[in-house]
Amino acid sequence: MGIYKHSDELLAILKHGIEELGTLDTEEKVLSSSLKLCMAISETTSGHVIKHAGENIWGIDGSPHNIYIPSELITNLTQEGTFGINDEIAGILPLELQGKINTIIPINVDGTIIAAFLINNAGNNSPLFFSLLSLYMSSLLSKLNILREVKEMKTHYEDILIKKETAERLASLGYVAAGLAHEIKNPLVSIKTLAQLLPERFDDAEFREQFTSIAISEIDRIVCIVSDLLNFAKSSEPEFAQVDIRKLIDEVILLLSVRTDESGIVVVKRFPEHIPSVYGDKAQLKQLLLNLLLNSLEAAQKGGAITVSLTTGNHGLEVENIIIKITDTGTGIESENLIHIFEPFFTTKDKGTGLGLSICKRIVSRHGGNIFVDSVHKQGTTVTVELPVKNTI
Repeated sequence: MGIYKHSDELLAILKHGIEELGTLDTEEKVLSSSLKLCMAISETTSGHVIKHAGENIWGIDGSPHNIYIPSELITNLTQEGTFGINDEIAGILPLELQGKINTIIPINVDGTIIAAFLINNAGNNSPLFFSLLSLYMSSLLSKLNILREVKEMKTHYEDILIKKETAERLASLGYVAAGLAHEIKNPLVSIKTLAQLLPERFDDAEFREQFTSIAISEIDRIVCIVSDLLNFAKSSEPEFAQVDIRKLIDEVILLLSVRTDESGIVVVKRFPEHIPSVYGDKAQLKQLLLNLLLNSLEAAQKGGAITVSLTTGNHGLEVENIIIKITDTGTGIESENLIHIFEPFFTTKDKGTGLGLSICKRIVSRHGGNIFVDSVHKQGTTVTVELPVKNTI
């Protein structure tokens, strides 16, 4: 057995090698390290990995040659689990390897040989250890395949969610547009009125100065409104800062004012005189509030009401979070559907992506908060959102 006088020594080498293999995260690293371990066990300095490169075609590392291995021979290796090089296999090897290789160690993953080691084995007890290593490698590579597939599925799923979130955001723009048109109309009326007065008061220096100041201010206001619209329509990296949640709710209610006026729905605000700001991304929080209020508008009957209230969650004398409650007098949610409302693509609407509340939950989670829904079918729904006032992310 050369330098290894006891199987205990081989077992120690195998144990150490297997522990190292368990830390590797790619098939290439596992195969490379396993080959070195096989060479250490067999006391040889010559070893190669062959990998499946196509139908019956196998590539050899460190060699420009590919070899052709008939599928029936691979089937025999899979079934027999043999490690010896027979005449049939020896005749397939390139000339530079013939006579230098006497052992083949097939790597079987989920019933398919994906690779094999070619080495010159000098150890009498080596096949036993090769068998143990081969079994472990089969399990390890199978696990890596599963992890890779799960990662690919997760990436694909996240891509779908991002696309659907964008679609959901763009779908909301129809409701937002009416409010924005109203917002833009006011500064345009101011500019038009001043422009009509300018010819007759052009010589009035004070008027010209006032006209210039107001016109610039109103144009800046329009630019901000359009900028908000563009930012709302696209995905972007969140920018966390302190956000005046009262002001943000007012902005969203104003955006939806045309819709609420048309539906005869009354929006009641119950805000305390003083409320701390929350730590968050303004654009995402605006999306959150818009989604929730749109849900309430769609659920509420004509002439119904929506109540938006703000309170604080305290720990002793310190305010920890802001609690937003949005209550509507709408159709409510059936009890069997309540457990599914945050699931992506779940919807009971004839039209809709089923992502509105899923997006809300993700936004709240990103902010380190919580969201809850209480509903009674045909009576109404209350959505409660808790947002931290400090950075807890």
